[in-house]
Amino acid sequence: MLELAHEVTIVIVTHNMQQAARVSTHCAFFLAAQGTPGVIVEHGDTAPMFSNPQDQRTMDYVNGRFG
Repeated sequence: MLELAHEVTIVIVTHNMQQAARVSTHCAFFLAAQGTPGVIVEHGDTAPMFSNPQDQRTMDYVNGRFG
């Protein structure tokens, strides 16, 4: 996948935070409340999203507090 990413854009949808952190350069965190459509809570470069997210909901999700 990492070799192919030099030639094409790859979009992955996953609940596996380790995989997302390992293989992505950019990511987005979507969240839906019960009965409502999902919204993008935060997006950007992968490293800061996992180490210093700007939204508390992102922080809680990437640290396994829910989801």
